[in-house]
Amino acid sequence: MIHIAIISHGHEELLISSALGGLLNAGDRLKVWVKDNKPSTRLKTYCAGHGIFYTDTQPGLGFGHNNNFVYDSIQKSIGFSKDDFFIVMNPDITITPETVLQLIEQMRHDHDPIATINLYRDLEFKQSDANIRRFPDMFSVARVSIARSVAEPYDKNTMTVPSHVDWASGAFLAFDAQHYSTLQGFDLRYFMYFEDVDICYRSKLLLEKGVRYYPHLKATHAAAHKNRNLASKHAIWFFHSFMKFLSRRYFYFDKVSISTSVK
Repeated sequence: MIHIAIISHGHEELLISSALGGLLNAGDRLKVWVKDNKPSTRLKTYCAGHGIFYTDTQPGLGFGHNNNFVYDSIQKSIGFSKDDFFIVMNPDITITPETVLQLIEQMRHDHDPIATINLYRDLEFKQSDANIRRFPDMFSVARVSIARSVAEPYDKNTMTVPSHVDWASGAFLAFDAQHYSTLQGFDLRYFMYFEDVDICYRSKLLLEKGVRYYPHLKATHAAAHKNRNLASKHAIWFFHSFMKFLSRRYFYFDKVSISTSVK
C-alpha cells in the first residue's frame, strides 16, 4: 500500500477543487490521509462523503509533527506492511495516481528508500520548481544577499536521468515506510522549515547516498513562499530553523548515530 499524507492549513477550497491534488479516485493501491491543521467542517464532510480518512485532532502542530502524527495514526490503525510506502505531499501539489505508482515502482526497482519527483509551478510543466537543492553550509548566509536562497538549487536542465541529490522539498517526498520509521520521522525540534533538509541529511548519513530524483516524473506545485516576507512569522521560523540545521551539521550532530528525539 502507498499511504499519502496531506496536511491542510486552511486549504479546504484548494483540496476540494483539485480533488485532493488529483488523488481522490486513486484506486486501491493508494490511500490518502488528510490531517486538518485548521479544522474545516466542509473539508471533513467532503472527505467523509468520498471515504477519505480525515482528522482534525491536535490542530496547530508544525509540519514535521503533523506528518509524524499521520504516520503514527496509520501504524496504530492498520499498521504498515513490509513493502508499504509513505509519501508526504503538500495540499498545493497536483499529481496523477499513475505518476505516484510509477515513482514507487522505480524506487522498488532501484532499491532507494527515499525519493522525489520533478516539480513545476504550472500545469504545462514549463516553469521549474527548485525542489532539489544542495545542503546549506557555512557560506549560505552570504548567499542569501546574492541569490535570495540559503540552499543552492540543482540545475534541472542538466539532470536528464535519475540521480541522487542532497535533499528534496517536503512538498513531495516519498519514503519506504520502514525507512521513515528507522529515521524516526521528522525531528520535532523544527516547527516549520528545514525539517525536510534535516531528515534528508540524516538519511544520507545512514545510507551514504542522497535522495533519488526522478526527472521524468512530473507534478505541479503552486508554492506560496510565505517565508520570503522578512517581516512575517514565517521568515522568523525559516531563519531560526536554518541556524538550527547549521548548528546540527557543524557543531553538535553525532555522526555515529542518526537517531534523534523526534517522538
